[in-house]
This record gives sequence, structure tokens and C-alpha cells, in this order.
Amino acid sequence: MEPETRSQGEFEPLDSCDERILAVINELHHRDDPIPIDLNERVEFVLELEAALDARVASVYRPAEAALVRGDSEMTVNQGDPASITFDCETVTVMVTPRPSAVQEIRLDGWIGPEGTYAVELRSPQGTRRASTDESGRFVLEGLPNNEMFQLVIRPDEALQREGLPAVVVTPAVRL
Repeated sequence: MEPETRSQGEFEPLDSCDERILAVINELHHRDDPIPIDLNERVEFVLELEAALDARVASVYRPAEAALVRGDSEMTVNQGDPASITFDCETVTVMVTPRPSAVQEIRLDGWIGPEGTYAVELRSPQGTRRASTDESGRFVLEGLPNNEMFQLVIRPDEALQREGLPAVVVTPAVRL
């Protein structure tokens, strides 16, 4: 007994009508949900970091008004500009707020908790920038390219590590 769908052409070779339908579907995907242009760059960026560090990875804390989308921008926050992003792991919380500082540049104001001194490394395709926090966990990075992928690598000082904080915390890569 043959399956009922056989009469519907399921097992027939593709014809020109099938190819036109597939072309329309392909065009819709490219228009409405395109593959990010810098996908390869993003993957290489993350793989490099994972190979170089044995670190805790913080996740993005998303309040109800945040919406993640694929395409031209990774994160849009529906209310307020600039948008703060909070990264969180078991023992460390990092909040950053991007602010325009010059044409095509941003300033990144950040706070890390618990309070203490941290070494902060911002990794991007443009290179690495470093900063240190004050004793309250506050840091600033200026002159950063706008609309660039970045990732933070946080290293608590030895005193905080003795209190149980991990030696390295890494945030996911985001675009501001």
C-alpha cells in the first residue's frame, strides 16, 4: 500500500514551480530575518574568548521592557535612551550604560557589585581596552566605536577572590 501523499507529488523531483516557491521563501527569509552580516566575526570572537579563558559567563538580565531581536540590532530597549544593560552571574553583577560622547563614539559607564576593585577589559573587533574600578565598583570607558560588538572580561582583585568571587567573569557579546 502506497502512502496517500505519493499522489500529491511528495516523492517527485522538483520542478520549476517548486523552484519558484523555494525562491520566494528564500527571499522572504533574507528580507524579514536576515543572517547578520557579521555572524562569522561574532562566532570567532566568542570562540577566541572561550579558548583563552576559563571563566564564569554572566547572562544578560532582561527587565520586562527589553526585547531581543535578530538582525540589525541585537538589543533594543523600548523605554529611555541610553539603555542600561545588566549582566549577572551567581556572585557578580555588572551594569553598563552607554552614552553618546562624540560623533560615532560612546562612553560606557559601568558599575560592578559587590563593591570592590576590579580590572575591566572590553574586548571588541577593534581591539582591547582596559579600565580599573574605584573601590565602589564604578568604571568608565570612553571613545568606544558606536554600533560595535563588545564583551567585558571582569577580574576581581585578590581580596574579592578570597571572599569567593570567581577569578574571571565574562559577559556575552552585545552591540550598543
